[in-house]
Amino acid sequence: MRTAKSASLLSRRCRERPGARAARDLRSMRSLALVCTYAAVAVTVAHAGPRRTLEAVALRKKPGEKEAVVARLPAGAPVAVLAIEGRWLRVRAGGVDGYVTRTTVSEPDAADAVPTGQWSAGRRAMGARSGDLLVEVVAATAALRAEPRGDADAVGELARGARLTVIDAASDPAWILARDPAGRDGWIARAEIDNGASSVVVTGVDLRGLEPRDRTAPPAASRLSLRADLGVGFCALGMDLTSNAEGGLANYVLDAGAVAATLDVDAVLRPGRAFVAADARIAVSDSSPGIDYPGPTSPAGTIAFHTFAGDAGVRVGTRVRRVFDLALRAGVHYDAFVTASVRNAGMLPRERLLGATLGARIEIAPDRSRLAITARFDALAIGSRRQTPGLEDGSSSTARALWGGLTMRYALGRPLGRALGVFGGYDFGRASTEWSGMSARQPGVTRTRRIDTAQLVQIGITTEL
Repeated sequence: MRTAKSASLLSRRCRERPGARAARDLRSMRSLALVCTYAAVAVTVAHAGPRRTLEAVALRKKPGEKEAVVARLPAGAPVAVLAIEGRWLRVRAGGVDGYVTRTTVSEPDAADAVPTGQWSAGRRAMGARSGDLLVEVVAATAALRAEPRGDADAVGELARGARLTVIDAASDPAWILARDPAGRDGWIARAEIDNGASSVVVTGVDLRGLEPRDRTAPPAASRLSLRADLGVGFCALGMDLTSNAEGGLANYVLDAGAVAATLDVDAVLRPGRAFVAADARIAVSDSSPGIDYPGPTSPAGTIAFHTFAGDAGVRVGTRVRRVFDLALRAGVHYDAFVTASVRNAGMLPRERLLGATLGARIEIAPDRSRLAITARFDALAIGSRRQTPGLEDGSSSTARALWGGLTMRYALGRPLGRALGVFGGYDFGRASTEWSGMSARQPGVTRTRRIDTAQLVQIGITTEL
């Protein structure tokens, strides 16, 4: 009877098509692989050793304080940790599975704890190689960076779905050092990878708990970044002159508009949280036909002019909470007001202002943000104004000046292979100059005061060099 059944079974198997047998064998292999995988996980979890509750705690059906309670455990109850999911542990207690928060369960004994460290390739647990620790990019676009900062140089561009090998997940709470399939090593923000917020990438592995393997590694090298802004805009200028005399050129108010162009260059060296920087700016404007002069000391007419301003400085500062750059600045400032001709209708002189400045900078640029806002303020610490000989408003002058500005930048990425962005800005300047002594422009004037204002609105492009 047994022989007949075996022969019948063998006959049916022989009649099966080769494709059907291959499919059945593939399903068997998959089942075997799944069983082996669960067995490996079970061995790794069991290796963690017994743990106990630190207080009376509710065992919940799912992770979350509002989820259903499946059991209540007293303080000191033994639990077996099955998996780590963010700040929650999946545990088994008395044959019941559920979730408790990690802070309510004791740490495993040092002798039973799964070894931790910094992975450069595969990981070994219980003496056996378990493979690379992998994460997957979930952001639409991402980049491996030379340092754990959003403005650090990109060493490789990544697309959604790219798989990376974790090298170091302990040195920085917001970044992971990883290697891409091309073999490039760099830092990527946790928010750009799967489970980046919870820091748990593989069951039972807490990336934030890892310790670097090499504690003697040298600190990251200082990084130099260069940025250039090129803008165009409109400048509104005003002059308000008063003196101790009446009539003619003794008192007047002038205003005019001009087209303007600016170039800003900024270099920042960051050895760490502190940084040193240098910046320079050139601004030019042109007004034609210029100032409308109505008289009466000379025939009415227009006064064409252009302006030139140069500013350079150094600053030292620090990065605060990965959001703010705060810095103090010292520099020099030069600006010139140049009429097309010194024989103009209003007898306006050509003049320049030169002096040393002190100021501050605040830049709001969170890591991984495309938007940055810079506020600046400078004051003339010491300086003087000089005018065309024969057209001076006095024999000696004392100048004071303030400048401020606000710039907003938005990074577009690398559409042309270079980091590009756009910016918009507003700048304001106010200078007060007092002259004493006899005026060459207006007889009888011995004291003169003039207030100059300038407002600039501009837009432009920005790039990292």
